[in-house]
Amino acid sequence: MKAQILPLILLAATCNLSAQQKKDTLSTRTIEDVKLHKTGNPNNARISTTKSQLDVMETPQAISTVTHETIEQQQAQQLSDVVKNVNGVYITAARGASQDSFGARGYAFGNENIYKNGSRVNSGIFPEVSGLERVEVLKGSAAILYGNVAPGGIVNMVTKKPLFNFGGNIGLNYGSWNSIKPTIDIYGGLTKNSAIRVNGSYENKDSFRDNISSEKHYFNPSFLYNISEKTQIIIEADYLKHSFTPDFGLGGLVLNSKTNESKLNTLLGIDKFVGAKWQYQTNEMLTSTVTLNHEINSNWNFNTVAFFQNYTRDFYGTERIQWNLQNNGDYVWKRTLNKQYQEQNYGSIQFNLNGHFKTGKIQHKLLAGADADYLQADTYAYQLQKQNGDFADAGNNFLYGTNGNTSNGNVYLSDENSWKSGDMLNSRKKDLNRIPTRRVGVYAQDLISITDKFKILAGLRWSYLENSSTIVQNYLTGEKSYKESTGNPKESAFSPRVGLVYQIDNSFSTFASYSNSFTPNTGRDINNMPLPSSLIDQYEIGLKKNFFKNTLAFNITAYQIENSNLAQTAALDGNGNLNTDTNIKEMTGATRSRGVELDITGNPTPYLSINAGYSYNNMVYTDTPDTDGSFIEGERLVRTPANTANLSVHYTSQNYIKGLRLGFSIFYTGDRLAGWNNIKDQYGNQKTNRMYKIGDFTTVDFSVGYQFKKFSIQGKVGNLFDVVDYNVHENYSVNPITPRNYYLTLSYKL
Repeated sequence: MKAQILPLILLAATCNLSAQQKKDTLSTRTIEDVKLHKTGNPNNARISTTKSQLDVMETPQAISTVTHETIEQQQAQQLSDVVKNVNGVYITAARGASQDSFGARGYAFGNENIYKNGSRVNSGIFPEVSGLERVEVLKGSAAILYGNVAPGGIVNMVTKKPLFNFGGNIGLNYGSWNSIKPTIDIYGGLTKNSAIRVNGSYENKDSFRDNISSEKHYFNPSFLYNISEKTQIIIEADYLKHSFTPDFGLGGLVLNSKTNESKLNTLLGIDKFVGAKWQYQTNEMLTSTVTLNHEINSNWNFNTVAFFQNYTRDFYGTERIQWNLQNNGDYVWKRTLNKQYQEQNYGSIQFNLNGHFKTGKIQHKLLAGADADYLQADTYAYQLQKQNGDFADAGNNFLYGTNGNTSNGNVYLSDENSWKSGDMLNSRKKDLNRIPTRRVGVYAQDLISITDKFKILAGLRWSYLENSSTIVQNYLTGEKSYKESTGNPKESAFSPRVGLVYQIDNSFSTFASYSNSFTPNTGRDINNMPLPSSLIDQYEIGLKKNFFKNTLAFNITAYQIENSNLAQTAALDGNGNLNTDTNIKEMTGATRSRGVELDITGNPTPYLSINAGYSYNNMVYTDTPDTDGSFIEGERLVRTPANTANLSVHYTSQNYIKGLRLGFSIFYTGDRLAGWNNIKDQYGNQKTNRMYKIGDFTTVDFSVGYQFKKFSIQGKVGNLFDVVDYNVHENYSVNPITPRNYYLTLSYKL
């Protein structure tokens, strides 16, 4: 293992606290950081994810925040460790161990739902959490602010910001499976008008899984400059490189190939690895952000953010592990081999104007904005050389069996000798598929205070989405061609939002809201025309209450999400014949998601922090036709746990052993359905049994630490009772959760 430290340098922006005003100025984010961390009550804060001047108490929507104090206390290793503190947000899959995929309220998060400092970022990489100031989760619909996002919510990672006073931290984390992670965080003022922050880390570790290793470099510089008392510019950049062994886990057991009846593979130990020993994956992401804040006057301010991201994924290895039952009772996997290189270049810009004013006796808080982005997604496909010298397309049909045998890809569950991988095969580039996508949106919302207590939030967004034809460059023939987009090439949609807030006082508010969002569809109708987007309605009611002199927040929310226009495989084609093409679809289905969320968060004393929550969700198909390929009415959607819960308590002693820190965390994930949802035959009867149940599980973490002057030491035992469970992507990527683990962190405060 390499024993090296790569410091990373993080530059972020904040104004000098002593010079900040009480009103919304250029330094709003810093002011709100102070409110959040000093009081420990997220209901007292104003989060940047809303893009507005609205306080959490007057926002008719559920909002959760995980601070850097919680991240550090729990010694979080990755983003999934952070967001499990947010009730109702859960891991949907860990495909290939290259990323954690999240979901909320029954909907999976894609690239459109993960943000950094308010700008969309690629979700195909494990983010570095040591540089995070906090993580904000805006639950429910965020379409009015961010366009075509999944209706479950969005996750916004807010990086640490520079301060004018000198400070920082140097740390070293060591843990299970030879994990070592040095970190550095340094900030300070350069002049009276400028500041920087240096934040970075290096990580090297093995795994409880055989043959699995990981190495990560993180570098994040940023710079802040106050051009004048009213104008501020922030320049940020970060670089993340993650090299690791792609791991598709244990695979599912397919009991019946005709119906796809499957079950969880518990025949292999959680440490067993059946891929190629040499396989690799390297993800790299470079981002840069320029933020300009300008105070027009005491009532109005303007903000613009320009963002660029380059993301690459270099993958070569086996995947899609599915063990199929044979007549002799053994299970066989036709081990496939794939090589792929992806590159995405993404740029975005947004403008936000915030102001408050009066019309007569009525108060207004207005947000008006616009955004635009462009994505160029490149995918390079390869051919691999077989043992006989021939080249064939890499992918799901390229077999790579025992000792690299390319004529027989069979490996057997019962025979570990058959898992031997052989040497890496030669490859050559086959073709490039380039997909350009453009989006534009304009939006406005106004919080209208009819009285001090009764408020109305009304807003509307117009979004435009353009999916250009795919550019195909064939490197073997030298030919260039164009392939029509599988989605609607051009479409637009309106996303309205209306909410009612009754704020009894500064510590108690109730709300009700309605919002609409849209989800683009792929495929064509029976007339070979692109499908329109599905329009999704979301209803939400709740209350927010502060206790113990506003130090503890109690929030409860109930919601219903309806997709009454779900695209499904069409029963008949354009000629009236039975349709067998799954790309020919019709808008004939419907889903409904219902649930309740409750959370209790805060610092009842300066030395005690509490974060607890519970959520219930039920998402089912409510209307499907009795045609071949349609889903089953009343069936719960896969990968959506009905129940999740969390409880974390951390205490710092000030009496007996001053500086002693104790904490524990309990996380519960209810039972889930893995595989694929079942479908009907042409007579409306169920023809598949593609789902299997994954049981619920509870993990417990315990931590103890001690701080003396500028030094601190903290130990943690994760998954204290060594619970075994799994995250499953469809039925082929079955990854065990991390067993009992130990971590120790030493740090020095500058």
